[in-house]
Amino acid sequence: MCNICKSNVHPRFKLADTHFIIDIKDVGTSIEYTYKEIEYGKCSLHVNQDRCWYCKDCDSFVCLKCVPETHQQHVLIDTDQIHTEKISQVSKLIELYKRKITSIRTLKKIGQKKYEESKKKIIERKEDLTKLLDDHSKHMLYQLEEKCKTSEIGSKSEDLSKTLDLLLNCQRSKRADLLLGTLNTFQDADVQQDQTACFPRFVMGRPLSPKLIKKFGSFREETVVYPNEEIELLLKISHITSLQMIKRIVEISDEKFYAIDESSLYCVEIKKGEKLHIKKIVDIKAVDISFDITKTKEILIAMEKEGKIMILKPSLKMKLFFSRSGFSPSAIHITKDDKVIVGVREKGVLEVSSDEDSRRQIIVFDKNGQEENVFEYDKKGKRIISTPMRIKTNTDEDMLIIDMTSNFEGRIVFLTKNGNVSLVYKGEESPYSLFNPYDLVVTARDNAIISDIANQAFHILNSYGKLIKIQRSIDIGISLPYSMSMNRGGDLFVETYPDNVDQTCKHKYMYICRITVKGL
Repeated sequence: MCNICKSNVHPRFKLADTHFIIDIKDVGTSIEYTYKEIEYGKCSLHVNQDRCWYCKDCDSFVCLKCVPETHQQHVLIDTDQIHTEKISQVSKLIELYKRKITSIRTLKKIGQKKYEESKKKIIERKEDLTKLLDDHSKHMLYQLEEKCKTSEIGSKSEDLSKTLDLLLNCQRSKRADLLLGTLNTFQDADVQQDQTACFPRFVMGRPLSPKLIKKFGSFREETVVYPNEEIELLLKISHITSLQMIKRIVEISDEKFYAIDESSLYCVEIKKGEKLHIKKIVDIKAVDISFDITKTKEILIAMEKEGKIMILKPSLKMKLFFSRSGFSPSAIHITKDDKVIVGVREKGVLEVSSDEDSRRQIIVFDKNGQEENVFEYDKKGKRIISTPMRIKTNTDEDMLIIDMTSNFEGRIVFLTKNGNVSLVYKGEESPYSLFNPYDLVVTARDNAIISDIANQAFHILNSYGKLIKIQRSIDIGISLPYSMSMNRGGDLFVETYPDNVDQTCKHKYMYICRITVKGL
């Protein structure tokens, strides 16, 4: 209708005051909804009455006539008020289900990615073994051909033919002296023995044993962290230690660790009653240590100034594991399959350097110290790392490297076992300062926890290197988180930096803090 009808004609209609008039251009749009008033409907008992109250006791809308009849002592609420409350509940449910749908979609993507990764690995494994068998069969065929080539059967056949010809000539000859001479020099040959020796016979091997089939690989059930799963780091207990600075700590058992400070190697044990016991093992200046609790009692020690990695035996005797002219080790890690990964930098450069002329490498050794791989540049010819300070690996054998790009700033480089950089985390969400990672651990679910001194925080990344959460350490009672170690029970041990700049969590000494980790 036009504006004249709207103003002069329409108001005369019966029940015109219950109609809703909107601009014609808003018909069929979301704006149309905003013009409408809330409808509560007619009363089922009094059909001509509008429902104008909400009875909380009966959980229903009622009209004015219902109130004195059946709802006198009940709690009545204005309809608009209850509508606002219910709309709020619906809105919260809508947001909840949106998050659930997002979580399911995220999990579906994660599952699809895991499926593609596993499928690719199975095919690659099959191709590797197929190539191995193909190469082996080719080698055996070559051996068979060579054996037949070098067989004496051919020459024996020629010799026998010549002897036969000679005998036939003697038979046809009328000369008795030739016949006599030939018979005197004739020697028979054991042809059957030669034939048996010259024909190799292929003997079928046994079907693959379960042990060999297991080496092909198997599936490992993996619990995926839901995006909305609650992740918590809770301080359980703090231990005061007389050590000035623990640069590195590695697990010996659930309650025992090796630790290094500026000048010595220690055994740190948490005895019954949560008492801390520290025993010096040997004086040594090291930048990193690594220890495999399942296979050996020997400790690998990286000594930067000497430019060597030494093996410390239980007898405290030292044996050289690695030394390379012109390089100093700055990080070391023993993997679950006995590989030794070493981060090195060129001697003579600053402790932390991004100078493109200086050399920085990640070197992979077998358990005997034989070099297997060296990673220095990516496929584009760009340097992979600046200064590697810590190295860990996950179940996919990817390397997680703390790489310091300046004296106060660093990043986490995810490097595949083939030397490809899959992701770089630079602490983009750091709350207050530069990202200054010092240590990291990898959980049973392949999530990474990184200590960040500058922000007094823990950065938690998932197995794909994506940030899950940043937990301020001071919020759980820890200032300046430094070196870390996670025991087999899943507890995180964190050593605090001795200098204290935060008054809310004041420590007079260095602390070793035991943290309960949930959701990781």
